[in-house]
Amino acid sequence: MKTVLMTLIASSFIFSANNAWALLSTETLPVGISSPSFRYGNLDGISERYTEDGTLVKLGDYKSVNFDAQTLQKFNADAQKLINALNKFGGAKLGDKLNLGVLRVETKPHVNYFAPVFAHGLTEKWTLGIGVPFVTYTNKLSLSQQFSNIDYYRQQFSGINTELDQALATDLGKATNETLAQKGYKKLADQNESFVGDVQLVSVYKFFDNKKTALIYQAQINLPTGPAYDCDNLAALNNFGRTNVNNTVAYSYKISKFTAVPFLSYILNMPDQITERVPSNPDDTLPDATNKETISRQIGNSQIAGGNLFYDVNDQFSLGTGYEYANKEADSFQGSRGLRYDLLSKNTQSNYHKVKAQIIYSTVSSYFKKKSLLPMIASLEISDYAYGVNVERQLAQELNLMLFF
Repeated sequence: MKTVLMTLIASSFIFSANNAWALLSTETLPVGISSPSFRYGNLDGISERYTEDGTLVKLGDYKSVNFDAQTLQKFNADAQKLINALNKFGGAKLGDKLNLGVLRVETKPHVNYFAPVFAHGLTEKWTLGIGVPFVTYTNKLSLSQQFSNIDYYRQQFSGINTELDQALATDLGKATNETLAQKGYKKLADQNESFVGDVQLVSVYKFFDNKKTALIYQAQINLPTGPAYDCDNLAALNNFGRTNVNNTVAYSYKISKFTAVPFLSYILNMPDQITERVPSNPDDTLPDATNKETISRQIGNSQIAGGNLFYDVNDQFSLGTGYEYANKEADSFQGSRGLRYDLLSKNTQSNYHKVKAQIIYSTVSSYFKKKSLLPMIASLEISDYAYGVNVERQLAQELNLMLFF
């Protein structure tokens, strides 16, 4: 049942505030110039998931379980007694036809973030920056039972004995939370929390810029300042507290009012340790607290290729669009108790295709012409996953305001 209920926001979730800039360009700050910026954004669409075959489904459908007789026997030892007892009534094998219905896990996750970023031009070619994301995570959770044939069994067999009546009165939602409590999990309930995410350090170095072409290397370091991994909360985000380095090389080529920026990135994840519940076998989908262990985790590295295209409408307005493809390697786990650590790696390899659009307003040119009081750049970006495998869909909107002094 853990694979049914856990990872309501899966591990492939990529928090968009991890990127220090919006649509990637090859610009750096002039020497001695500082730039505070303020980013506000939100993530929607993460209640849908691209499955292992690339099908986009709602998490409520993807995480649902059909509690027929075969499934009931896996989760409840007493269910076997009930099924055997019902099979004794006549020759129709009524116990084998028992179905408590489909347990649907309805989830409506939403993420807002506010990320102040400060950057400074150390030289004409080198810019350093730091960003601190403040995250608000909400998730409305509910369990519902559908398509059950239990009413037929209640009409036929109620009143025969007390134990049978209790079994026929089973509420899957209530029973699920009782099972979670027995195994030491936190109750499935609405989530509403605010916290500081993982701090970002960014270095951008420009190798050359001849006004028509430019080449940069950007190193983005993710520091594990966010919440630690929580294996007892099946609705936790569990995407923070990580250390990685995103290495990006970007090239720009300007033709008239158009600027094309192809780029390549490699995200290198550092190994860490987490406390996790390790399955004993493939059917152990809700491991007991006795299977808790501090294990070594290596999150799979990612390779990203993409490109952005900007069009300068005039000195003040620009339009941008972009595409990127990312492939994430499978995670790996190691421990000392000889449990099935390989099962934790299932469906952790993922990929996605992302499309982006942006509108940019700048007063930099008009400021130097003494037509504006302050030099600033404001942008609005929208992005979405057009396709993916083993990844949640992410429809993101972000507003970015950048000042200079």
